Amino acid sequence: MRKKYNKKLSKSFLTVYDIEVKGLIKAYSKKRVLDGISFTVVKGSITGFIGPNGAGKTTTIKILSGLLRRDGGEVYVLGEDPWDNPRLKERVSVIFTKLPYPVNDTVEEYLNDLNSVFRGDVRKLVKDFNLTEHLKKRIGQLSSGQAQKIQLIASLLKNPELIIADEPTANLDPKARIEFYDLVKRLNKEFNATFFISSHILTELERVIDHVIFISNGRVIAEGELGKIEAMADSDEVVILTNDKERALEVLKEFNPIADGQYIRVKGKMRVILDLLDDNGVEVLSVRKVSLEDVFKKFTNI
Repeated sequence: MRKKYNKKLSKSFLTVYDIEVKGLIKAYSKKRVLDGISFTVVKGSITGFIGPNGAGKTTTIKILSGLLRRDGGEVYVLGEDPWDNPRLKERVSVIFTKLPYPVNDTVEEYLNDLNSVFRGDVRKLVKDFNLTEHLKKRIGQLSSGQAQKIQLIASLLKNPELIIADEPTANLDPKARIEFYDLVKRLNKEFNATFFISSHILTELERVIDHVIFISNGRVIAEGELGKIEAMADSDEVVILTNDKERALEVLKEFNPIADGQYIRVKGKMRVILDLLDDNGVEVLSVRKVSLEDVFKKFTNI
């Protein structure tokens, strides 16, 4: 059993992959949903698996979780083939969009039953997740946010090395989504767990991930450390909204600005650009660096 708390992985271990996928193929009715994808997930990372609905994210996660047989390629999870592999079930936890547990059980009954197998510190986890007052509630009575916390507690009872989450915040309200990802960051530090999280909601994921994999139409189009991926996509770009778009385009012409609806995209140092607009009487209503969504659009040409 690994130690749970406060033993952060050394950098030498961060070169080890918890997931390795090589040429993975999966087809339904002769149509390839996964068309030979390859990627790796670094041990100790929070890796975002990003793509639109229908890109192949859930199919990939089912294969990684051992729930679906691949048609071709190689897949290694913690160094083992996940298909029909009971050993990995003790080391890997999977979180789905909806809580797949008996809705008539109380929270206490469900967690105690589960803990009779894994024998984790259920009391501490319930306290840490602020769920003590909800122990007597039936699972079916929980809010979506509370239900996802139950999934996290359930996944942590086995002290997993890897947590795989498929669109974990899809049914949560904005507040619950923020809370979920705050928990992910904390658990990554405290439990040394690797997170592999699929999502199409990029504005949330970019708050927590340090690695990213972009998938579109069953193909991986980019992967790596978040900073390097952003650099590859020329993410020194600034997105500006002003009170006079035409005047702003004229003022910034030496930077080769691009009109994008009501916004202007321009490459350069943000402070220089803002000062130039201000000196020329153009009011800036909003400004931001490019987002993860912008980077994804550049790679996919969407």
